[in-house]
Amino acid sequence: MRPEDRFVERLRQALSGRDEVVVGPGDDGAVVFSPGGPLVVTTDALVENVDFLPGEDPGRLGRRAVSVGLSDLAAMGAWPDFFLLTIGFPESASEELPLALALSAAKRGEEFGASLVGGDLSRSPEIFLSVAVWGRPCGEVVRRAGARPGDVVFLSGWPGEAAAGLAVARARAGGDRSAGGAGWTPEQLAVPDETRLLAAYRDPEPRLPLGRALAREALATAAIDVSDGLGVDAGRLARASSVRLVLESENLPISPALAAFAELAGRDAVEMALAGGDDYELLFTTPPDRAGRFSDPPPEWGASVRRVGRVESGDGAFLEEERGLRPIDDLGFDHFGVVR
Repeated sequence: MRPEDRFVERLRQALSGRDEVVVGPGDDGAVVFSPGGPLVVTTDALVENVDFLPGEDPGRLGRRAVSVGLSDLAAMGAWPDFFLLTIGFPESASEELPLALALSAAKRGEEFGASLVGGDLSRSPEIFLSVAVWGRPCGEVVRRAGARPGDVVFLSGWPGEAAAGLAVARARAGGDRSAGGAGWTPEQLAVPDETRLLAAYRDPEPRLPLGRALAREALATAAIDVSDGLGVDAGRLARASSVRLVLESENLPISPALAAFAELAGRDAVEMALAGGDDYELLFTTPPDRAGRFSDPPPEWGASVRRVGRVESGDGAFLEEERGLRPIDDLGFDHFGVVR
């Protein structure tokens, strides 16, 4: 178990339970009862030099902070109602910086009907944003626990593109371009590929319509927001469900843009897809008799969906390759590890 997951487990054991708390720490969000029905509550933070590069545009940053929080609700099949925003900013900043962050965050929330209703400001050595989001389930709450042997594993979007986008943004900012031992420059990428990769990193799309469909139609037995890396998050879903997740290498989606970047930078596209992080896609499981529902996803779901694996008896997350099964549940970001 990774340090971050061990921390969560130790915290869960130390907390006292309450009847109103249906789901506590350890999932993508908490679920609590209220007089108006159950609420799904989650929080996320973005910190300069950890989650984003210095000099990031405030408009993009505020928008991204809200998207990250909304992605957690999507994984649980909930739709947002309102959110709080806390902003930390350095002494050198004028009031225009937090205002720009807050206004862009509010606009992003409005796209999904979520209202900014308050928050806090604080001086800080570096910029940080923390978003707390409240929403309501669109059906039965979808949790990480619930996958069963025989289920089929699906994934939305294109994993690894955000990691490539971060590498491109870092190179544009004058950072290291020698990953994998091959010198490269962003100018060597086709413009459409660079644009796509940067957008995947800077402006993720929360899969709220997909999550809503999974809950409303009872399509998913379990789901997780892929934020720290496909490998580690697959491992978390497997552990919560007490099953083994097997991802099949031939079905792992590698976009042309990621493949082009990997070739240019001397990286392994599959490893980037498994360990890159910041994808904010949904990994979920469904019974085999419902798998056909995903063969032609309707446009209103707003995301491509692909079968990527299967659920078996056992434990852990693995990638099935020609040479056999390879454990992947350690591939991804850990907040107790090194800064990415």
